[in-house]
Amino acid sequence: MKLWNIISMLLALASYGNAQSSSSKLTYVLDYNSLNLSSIIHHMDVDRYLYNFQILISTATGLITTNGNNIWALTPSMDIHGFAQINATHVVLIDRIHHCLRMLDRVTSHIVVLAGTCGTPGYSDGLIGTGKFHNPNSVVVDTRNSGQVLVTDSANNALRSVSISTGEVRTVIDSGFELPQGLLWAGDHLLVTNNVYISSVRWLDNGTVVNYIVAFSRPGDVYGTTDESKVRRSSNLVRLREKMFLVDDTGSRKLKLVDFNEGRVKPFCIYQEDDCTTNSSALPIPAIKAPMLKVGDETIYVALATSVYKLKGESSESGFPVECPDSGNATIYIIPGRRKLTFSLDNGLTIDLSEGHYTLPKDDGPLLCKEHFNVMKSPIVRRLSFKSVYEVRCNLLEYDSDTRIVLRNTLLHRRSQLLTACGEDCTMSNNMMPFSECTDGQLTVYWPTDVMFPIDVHQPPTELVNRLEQRIETIDSMINMEIFILYHSPPVIAAAKGPNNKAVQVTLYSACANNRKSYDVYDVERDVCV
Repeated sequence: MKLWNIISMLLALASYGNAQSSSSKLTYVLDYNSLNLSSIIHHMDVDRYLYNFQILISTATGLITTNGNNIWALTPSMDIHGFAQINATHVVLIDRIHHCLRMLDRVTSHIVVLAGTCGTPGYSDGLIGTGKFHNPNSVVVDTRNSGQVLVTDSANNALRSVSISTGEVRTVIDSGFELPQGLLWAGDHLLVTNNVYISSVRWLDNGTVVNYIVAFSRPGDVYGTTDESKVRRSSNLVRLREKMFLVDDTGSRKLKLVDFNEGRVKPFCIYQEDDCTTNSSALPIPAIKAPMLKVGDETIYVALATSVYKLKGESSESGFPVECPDSGNATIYIIPGRRKLTFSLDNGLTIDLSEGHYTLPKDDGPLLCKEHFNVMKSPIVRRLSFKSVYEVRCNLLEYDSDTRIVLRNTLLHRRSQLLTACGEDCTMSNNMMPFSECTDGQLTVYWPTDVMFPIDVHQPPTELVNRLEQRIETIDSMINMEIFILYHSPPVIAAAKGPNNKAVQVTLYSACANNRKSYDVYDVERDVCV
């Protein structure tokens, strides 16, 4: 297999009828014969399961993934005309020959029928076994409703929708199409290649779906305005820039630039030195489809029959394989008191992780990369606590047993009031009773709750603090948070007001998860147990 041989050839998208115009000229380097396969290529996309520098390709003999050096087969031998990645683990497959859709689970490698009646062509809505397609061609996730996909039903000249959860097939619109094939979202509308023209499907505010021609109209090989221009056969398009698309005209053996900014269709020029040629001798466009994939800002992959060619922007620093940034090895801590960490994936799902090392997907702009991290128990426990500070002579607190009993009962009484202040946000801890520390004439009292945070959390959430403080303010007896100290004069002492001018502070009390160690309160910056 011949891979990634770079030759000295420039590609540019030249302005039609104006060789001096630089506004519409895009220069590329062609990585010729980048990748050769043994089967016809139907569709390509960045792999959302293997992520780093992988491309997912559907062919006439199955679905594969490649990093440019190695190829892995993901399905048994079957003609997969197109596919859409629902999330990181599930892929909808177009089984065009059997007129149905299937679902691949990348984790288990299981393939099940998703929609249609496999083996029976037809045109009807309904669930599996009732709904029917006739030569389905392309599929995309519906950006307006992620719970369904949209499918071009070529022989029925219709756009169909399929529910991912139930497999129910419905007809979206069946007018304005002629052998519809490729699909591409362009903002809030869906572009569809229709053999000899491109149409746009739009959903109006009143629920009506419309479909109208936006480029080309009749078969031919003509450049000019979008109304005047012609293609002999088109099946794929890819977005280059805002309102600028590259379209395959396999009937004319060319790629053409559709510029909706200027309302024109222009030739795709291959520059060798100072000469421009648009014939297939430079880029061998086949008579069949030419699937295209854009990665990043300036790299385009074009599949021509069984080969993939890379068009690399001259100013682009990225190549193939697509490089992801080094994520390092971050550490995520399990919340104290729990056995597992609940981790949110980019696709909206959550998974529970025990202690260990993990590699999971991460979105990074146009790329889908890997994130490496460790999950471990937090060595330090931050416990949500209420705190008040009092000016008192410390020796009075240990004067006799009666003094200690009175103080303990006073703190327990306040604990029951703080339980009311917790509301639905917390409960007072049953494992840790109120405790106090007295040094240099200052008594600090803590009322711990059952809410705990790991070592990387240093302050309680602001919204939580606000809710607790608001509830405390509604309890008149807690405004000053007085306590009773026997033999003190006066025996009732109000708490000193803190930085927020409140007698009760909401804080985090740090302690070591290992009971054999003690938290070093004299070295808070290092945050260590000794």
